[in-house]
Amino acid sequence: MQTQDRRYVVLTAVGPDRPGLVNEMSSLVREAGANLEDSRMAVLGGEFAIILLISGGADAIERVKQIGAQLETASRLRCILKETTRVAAPTDFLPYRIQVSGADRPGIVQSIAAILASRGVNVASLESRVTYAAESGTPLFVLEAKLHVPSKIVLSELRSQLAATCDDENLDFALEADA
Repeated sequence: MQTQDRRYVVLTAVGPDRPGLVNEMSSLVREAGANLEDSRMAVLGGEFAIILLISGGADAIERVKQIGAQLETASRLRCILKETTRVAAPTDFLPYRIQVSGADRPGIVQSIAAILASRGVNVASLESRVTYAAESGTPLFVLEAKLHVPSKIVLSELRSQLAATCDDENLDFALEADA
């Protein structure tokens, strides 16, 4: 199939976690004659959350649109489907990754996101979680993200701003080029 004939849909679903959901969803996509191009999946609390980028010809995408109804009925997943397009990757950025960690408290994601947004840095993916220190049981926050840093940015200024905020909030951070 030629690229211009390809259509895309994003399927987002959330519902009670159970073994076999990934197999069930990927099987439905395959049976529709579509391709699962990109995905993010996680168990958050007791809920399974998934985001899929699915591609295929017009007929396959129409069959994929029926998947949402099947999953809501059979698997008790709440689904949203949205048609989209495949966007060419920008070439005027540098790929970086950031990791931030420290004692958990409200506002950590927002303070880091505010710095990145103020500099025009795009967050390509972000994961955060709370873990617990082995001996004390203290809640520890960890944020890991892949960033698209505009080529025109002065990295030393971005690092300085992140360092100042992390020092003020008693957080550790690392900002490194992503291969």
